[in-house]
Amino acid sequence: MPKKQPQGDLYGSLALTMRAKLLGAIFFTFAPLSVLMISRFEPKRSWAAIAAYAVLGGFTAVCWAYAFLRSKRVFWILIPSQALWFVIPAFVFRRDFRTGFTFSIEGTACIALIVLGYVLFISYIRREGARTIRMQTELALAQQIHAALIPPVTMSTPRLELFGRSVAGAEMGGDLIDVVEGDGQTDVFIADVSGHGVKAGVIMAVVKSAIRTRLRGSRAFEGLFQDVNHVVCELAGPGMFVTAACLRFGTDGQVRFCGAGHGPILHFRNADGHVGALESEHLPFGVAADETFEANGVHAQPGDVFLLMTDGLTEVFDDDDRMLGQPPIEELLRVHARAPLRELYESVMTAVRTHGPQADDQTLLLVRVLSGDGRPRSG
Repeated sequence: MPKKQPQGDLYGSLALTMRAKLLGAIFFTFAPLSVLMISRFEPKRSWAAIAAYAVLGGFTAVCWAYAFLRSKRVFWILIPSQALWFVIPAFVFRRDFRTGFTFSIEGTACIALIVLGYVLFISYIRREGARTIRMQTELALAQQIHAALIPPVTMSTPRLELFGRSVAGAEMGGDLIDVVEGDGQTDVFIADVSGHGVKAGVIMAVVKSAIRTRLRGSRAFEGLFQDVNHVVCELAGPGMFVTAACLRFGTDGQVRFCGAGHGPILHFRNADGHVGALESEHLPFGVAADETFEANGVHAQPGDVFLLMTDGLTEVFDDDDRMLGQPPIEELLRVHARAPLRELYESVMTAVRTHGPQADDQTLLLVRVLSGDGRPRSG
């Protein structure tokens, strides 16, 4: 079992290469100081003497840094290393250390200031290191919470096949995908909290909890949206809002949809290969507490595919500051809609990544309508 690192142990949390860089920076910062001090003992300096004092000075500074940052037990190494400062002039340079020094106010002041700066530098590293480790721990916890709240969607029912992923743009994202089954219906949700990061992730968790709690009492679409809107208005800060889009699949082939300031849901019709857009003209959650929502319906046949996404996919810019937009994704859906959903997902995400770097949370959810035996019918 690996040894548990002390809380606030900056040095122990660093990768091996970073440790080498830190200690190397300290070594080469103090090695020149030792080279300058050698002139006090030996005016006619040899390269061997210069190298010896450079190594000694750098090694001593590294030991002090390691003792303060990692283990105070290293102090026992510092005592003999500091004694070498007197042994070298006494035995190597044949000088009596009691008379070999030539003190000056300027030199003594410079050494004192350098030592003071070194002590403050190490103190700063220790304090900021503890704070950094706490932040890293909190961010790691946020990532774990996000992974638990927004797991990948890979499921299949006799009527539907679903595949979706949410890729956070920071340690914790503000996008939401969820699938809720009950009362012979399947509800598919996608939402996007304004901004990204931990704050957006917290609001996202509130929205998911509000949706699932509301569905336990009643499954009315319009009431669900109005209740979630009230929750977001009460809890979200100024300037924060949530866009959302939902699909409800029943047993009669009808699909009801509703949106709150979200982009259109793309619908591939297997019968004729046409890609349409399902849009709802409502304000996002958190903008107006008195906003009312209305659901609409569309007929779906086996082989139809619905694509739900957040604007992190369409609002990707290339090197010439040109936005990807929605048309390329519509075309990819039209061409690859009859392929396995995972392949369709990869086709869309590859096009997005090729166009430009990720700047926001990117979420894509695909739903295919199946026949009664669970297999898509040929178009």
